[in-house]
Amino acid sequence: MKKTLAILLATLMVIACFSGCTSTPSESSSPAAPAESGSAPAPEAGGDKAFPDTTLTFWHYYSGSTGEDVTTLFNQYAEQPDRSNITLDVVFVPFGDLKKQLSVGSAAGTLPDLVLIDNCDNVAYSAMGIFADITDVMASEDNLKDYYDQIIATTKYDGKQYSVPFMSNNQGIWYNKDMFEAAGITKIPESYEEIREAAKALTKDGVYGFGMSAVQNEEGTSQFLPFQIASSGDAYDPYKLDSEGGLRALQFLTSMVEDGSMPKDVVAWSQSDVGTQFSNQKIAMMMMGCWYITEYRTNWADLNWGVFPIKDKTFGTIYGGENLAAIDGEDKEVAIDFLKWYIQYDVSKPWNLANDHFPPRDATLTDPDYQTDDWKVFIDLIPYTIARPADVKYPEVSTGHQLALQEALTLVKTPEEAVQDGQAVIDAALA
Repeated sequence: MKKTLAILLATLMVIACFSGCTSTPSESSSPAAPAESGSAPAPEAGGDKAFPDTTLTFWHYYSGSTGEDVTTLFNQYAEQPDRSNITLDVVFVPFGDLKKQLSVGSAAGTLPDLVLIDNCDNVAYSAMGIFADITDVMASEDNLKDYYDQIIATTKYDGKQYSVPFMSNNQGIWYNKDMFEAAGITKIPESYEEIREAAKALTKDGVYGFGMSAVQNEEGTSQFLPFQIASSGDAYDPYKLDSEGGLRALQFLTSMVEDGSMPKDVVAWSQSDVGTQFSNQKIAMMMMGCWYITEYRTNWADLNWGVFPIKDKTFGTIYGGENLAAIDGEDKEVAIDFLKWYIQYDVSKPWNLANDHFPPRDATLTDPDYQTDDWKVFIDLIPYTIARPADVKYPEVSTGHQLALQEALTLVKTPEEAVQDGQAVIDAALA
């Protein structure tokens, strides 16, 4: 009975927490393939240990060429020394179905060996007992030691580790350089006040100065939290929307709606919608993550864009992306061996770079491939990037932020009233 209740609880939680955790498959570009097979090094741990004949099943939700690249990545593992007896069964599960299938599979005993999981969903399935506890086996892994604590926090639940980072992203403000020049804006905004003034100057001829996703799901929360972080500084608390930082962030965003430089329609815009508005040059600035780099460079070559960080008291950005977990089943030893192989920088870096993501670790900060104009802002922000709470109650907490955004940006409530309404939802979730 307890297991059934746990599965039901987790299913309800993850329904509330989905596409804001990362770029969804529809938002992802079609990346170049990862490094050629053979370029990845052999596993540092267990490299001279032959496993018995094993078939590893991996569930993921990447379609198109990205899905093909997943298969290429897994084939690289099987081509390593003493891994030729491992067969890989890479299974595509639609994004909207994967979490449901995990819950059903847990009850029916039909789970895979490895699974891709949004980092904000990690805690729910760890709490269900689906994932293998890898705390001890990863304790001495040097390849995890230069990952930033905030991203490692997304792999843990109740003090134990249940996954490893697979691909990570963060956010900044993208801007149209040609529109900036036409408006006479020569200085990149470095504060909320400067962003607001730039947005006013850029709003004309059917173009809004600023756009973001404030839709009533995790996408909206994930686009709001960076502003709350920036406004809060060291006092940031994801459970305190009615704090000085939470109120200031909502006041700032609402002011652009009141100025007419951001449309009320943002309460219905997904992140994909925002990206389309920017590429069609209907908004001059947008809040967005790094996952559009290849698409814009490939499919919108004439779009002259740049990126600058969100900043108020401090820089504001959060981790999106996915983790990779081994299922607690009979083949978990081999699945964990794959995790150890993948977290080697020479393995994870080509995959992340090809998919407009990054490994959030020290090595990335000075990697020449990530020091290009397209990437530099996102990479420089890695040490400042914050993870959402590894808390089974987080999806309910998130709905408080969503309510406040909806009320304030439609001008139905003042920001002061909206943060109080949102905080009441958060307090009820934590009670």
